Amino acid sequence: MNREPGPRTIAALPKPVLAIALCLAGLLAGASTLAASSRDYSSLSDWARRQGWRLTRNPTSREVVATGTTGHLNLQIDGSRALFNDVAIWLSNPVMIVDGQVCLANQDIRGVLDPLARPPLIPAGQRIRTICLDPGHGGKDPGHKTGTRLEKAFTLALAQEIRSRLIEAGFTVVMTRRDDDFVDHPIRTSIAKRNHADLFVSLHFNASPDGSGDANGFEVYAMTPEGARSTNISRDVGSLKAWSGNESDPGNLLLAYDVQRALLQRLPGSEDRGVRRARFLVLRLSEMPAILIEAGFMTSASDARWIYSESGRHRLSQAVVDGILAYRRQVERPAATPQRSTNSKSSTSSARPDSERN
Repeated sequence: MNREPGPRTIAALPKPVLAIALCLAGLLAGASTLAASSRDYSSLSDWARRQGWRLTRNPTSREVVATGTTGHLNLQIDGSRALFNDVAIWLSNPVMIVDGQVCLANQDIRGVLDPLARPPLIPAGQRIRTICLDPGHGGKDPGHKTGTRLEKAFTLALAQEIRSRLIEAGFTVVMTRRDDDFVDHPIRTSIAKRNHADLFVSLHFNASPDGSGDANGFEVYAMTPEGARSTNISRDVGSLKAWSGNESDPGNLLLAYDVQRALLQRLPGSEDRGVRRARFLVLRLSEMPAILIEAGFMTSASDARWIYSESGRHRLSQAVVDGILAYRRQVERPAATPQRSTNSKSSTSSARPDSERN
């Protein structure tokens, strides 16, 4: 899963006693935010009330459910794995109970709950038109090796299939590589920027380190929010500072969720490994909503059905396109009704980005 080299920094966990004491201190001070060590927590019931959602807590278990107009959210006390409309999403911090209240880190409220409950709209008049597809690895970088099969060959095959389907759906498509070429990570994101891409989608496959076929399923990565720990904390490079990829945090999360959900719907029975967070270089440097898809395990017999077969890639590619279409439907504002004018003629012209369209 390692997508580029980098130093390891693992954030220290807070002491439970200190966390509880700080939370209680915030309550006694009358603050609406409950401080837990260096991370700020807020009451989930307060968030649900603002959103018009209903919150229920099972008295015989650790499950908490929030239900609203856009779906339902399932949480576990002390857990970091949530389900939104039955799709797994990994939180940056565990759910906590403070003085009887269910509390979530503000990072997760802003970065997970808010985008899902109220999808971020792009500016009026803008449209999702151009998609940059990034087939992982290439050239001297083979990616995972399983026997004679190289990851770089199958990410390119998948990208070509997705490209065809996106063009059929009316999108303009940019490819970071079209052959077995090595393209450095900063160049991949600069290709997307130069071609005015609206979304960046990097394609990869997983593999078990020991070569066993036990692990399987999908996971989609979005950029880790500023100050938060990544799901795979070994990928927190240098510091937890903000990168250019954080400017699209709400869009990153929503796009990752929509694609993960579409993968599970198109390929039922697959393992839901969830929406995850990482500071992979292509995610750090992207200047538009970006995700990195791990579209199955090359070492898994069950996942091999869609990785190595043409018919399987048809289903896999359509799932990615479904996710992109779902994202577009949620973030684009309805087109304004044009007003007629008898005084002048429209002189508006449209310019297309430097990309490929067949």
